Formats: sequence, C-alpha cells, structure tokens
Amino acid sequence: MDLKITRTKMNEAEALLNIQKEAFQSDLKKYKDYDTSPAAESLDFFKYKINHSFHYTIFLNGKIAGGICIVKITDKHYRLVRIFLSPDLQNRGLGSKILTKMENKFPQAKVWSLDTPKDNERTRHFYEKFGYKKTKENKINNRLTLIEYEKKI
Repeated sequence: MDLKITRTKMNEAEALLNIQKEAFQSDLKKYKDYDTSPAAESLDFFKYKINHSFHYTIFLNGKIAGGICIVKITDKHYRLVRIFLSPDLQNRGLGSKILTKMENKFPQAKVWSLDTPKDNERTRHFYEKFGYKKTKENKINNRLTLIEYEKKI
C-alpha cells in the first residue's frame, strides 16, 4: 500500500470534490444542513479553499483517495477543517496514518482544533484516540450539534 499526501493541485479539485460529496452524503441526508455540509459545497468554494488553506490530496497506490483541509489560526494553532476518504477506503486504518503524517507536517503547531457531529460515535472515538478533548458544543440545527475538539501538544 503506497500512501502519499501532497499539496492539492487545482486540476485535482473536481475529483476531490466528488469524493468529498460521496464521503459526506449520508451526513447531508441525516442532518439536512445544506448551508455548511461538505456534501453541498460548490466547486468554486472548494477551489477557494485550495488557494486559501493548506489543502492536501491523499493518494493511495497512485490514485486520488481523499483530501485534507487545514487552516492556520495563529503561528501555533492549526485547525483541521476536513479530512475525507472515499467511502470504500474507510475503516481500514488509513485515517490514523494520515492524521499522524499531517500532524507531523506541522511541528510548529502546539494546538490543533476541529469539530465533528455529536452523534457520530465513530469519528468522535477516532479523534479522542488521538488525544483530542471536547471543549464545547455548537447546535447547528434541530438535527445537528457539532462537538468542538482541541488537542494541545
């Protein structure tokens, strides 16, 4: 298994957005959050993020498998906006390898933050396993509450 993570190139945007929509489609159906759901994101906004964040493409055996979006909050605080993999590649331990590689790419980061749906036990367990601690909750709508997480290094 050959795993590579490189800065996203603009010609990868469409393929990445399709994978992101596929990865978050069940959340969109469940939470009906058409304003902020990754599954409802436009190509223009996706391209904007490529240009205005640390956006990475995940390659598995030479094929685009997913992406990561990280934003610098301060010199020592970075936010994991999104990490996504094609649904057929999930639950194989790749997320752990990817998150470890990404955290190591930013040795200056002393604080990492992110959010994830409150009722998504799988992703909450994943981040908690990596040392992320719950800091607060944000109610988005009647169906969706996000848990804010932070990790201090």
